[in-house]
Amino acid sequence: MSVTDPYLHPASGVGRPDAGSVLQLLGPSTGGIRMHVGELARRLGERGWRVGVAGPHGVMDGVGDQTADVDVPTSWHPGDVLRARRQLAPLVTGPRAPSVVHVHGLKAALVALTIRRAKRPPLVLTIHNLVAGTQQGAARHLLSSVERAIVRRVDHVIVISPEIGERVAHLQPADRRHDVLPVSPRRTPTVSAREVRDSYGIGPDTPLVVIVARHHSQKDLPMFLGAMALVRRQVPDLRAVMVGDGPERAAVEAERHRLDLDDAVVIAGHRPNPIDEMRAADVVALSSIWEGSPLAVAECLSIGAPLVTTAVGTVTRHLVDGESARIVPVGDAAAFADALVDLLRSPERRAAIGAEGLAVAMRTFDPDALTDAVVAVYRAAIAAPATHR
Repeated sequence: MSVTDPYLHPASGVGRPDAGSVLQLLGPSTGGIRMHVGELARRLGERGWRVGVAGPHGVMDGVGDQTADVDVPTSWHPGDVLRARRQLAPLVTGPRAPSVVHVHGLKAALVALTIRRAKRPPLVLTIHNLVAGTQQGAARHLLSSVERAIVRRVDHVIVISPEIGERVAHLQPADRRHDVLPVSPRRTPTVSAREVRDSYGIGPDTPLVVIVARHHSQKDLPMFLGAMALVRRQVPDLRAVMVGDGPERAAVEAERHRLDLDDAVVIAGHRPNPIDEMRAADVVALSSIWEGSPLAVAECLSIGAPLVTTAVGTVTRHLVDGESARIVPVGDAAAFADALVDLLRSPERRAAIGAEGLAVAMRTFDPDALTDAVVAVYRAAIAAPATHR
């Protein structure tokens, strides 16, 4: 990318040529945030927007185009933030500045806020997670102060879950807070359910649970494995496939061995199209301790797969236990196991919950409607930028 041409150009003949320009800025991401940014950028281009995408080198590999490298840090260290600022400044100031800057995450927002408002376009922040919620003691207090300061200074805020909305409700006026779910790409299955099962040595009639999750403490995979051990007492031929990888994989493998689940649970690692595994499952699971708007939930519902999930993020806003999913308390392995057994033993229940989940997905996760909602936020930010407090 060159600073003189920092944008992806809109699709030929599609959208309005004067729609505007936006720079998307994200930090390091291996999951849903970068997929959201890639899909949002593509759909904005279809609407005539010129879109730049900036972030750490290679962050968009495999999911979308990246037009600039900006080393948004994983830390809050001032030196790291200022280095990223120097990379960002030429992209958002001067005659080639975009109409609006859309930052994803608090660290990306902090980098952008180091550039004075008089020199840069209005700033829209999507809060995907609140980092202070994962800390304790003095670190939690300090990060809470940082979060509040960042949220107050941006022009508009997009929140993706009720918990995040509650945390920031007093930090921005109502007309500058917006509830908009992430735009998720529509995945297409690449192989049949039978082929997936065959690849793992799982028969067509064997009860199968699939979980798609990064191996990270947030996802509480030890709880999932504990629930599998409980389910196996009632469903002895149970099999599970865990799709994903991450820093805690060795610990997950050790827990699987400790629970004597080596022959029942496949740790599959990264898969190119996890919706294939979801489609092959009798039940899809999510065991997280916290989430914003989990991509795995949107993907599961979009194919009509029955879901067992903890009560996190947008789950409790859009789904109803026993109707469109089975929802259990965070960390409750026994309740999680009971919900799995409930569905594994009843094809009729699985079909009914999967069908209602699909109906929710069609109403809630429509990518065109969500993109239009983001555009409305951009328009509001461009029309009436805030005076910062």
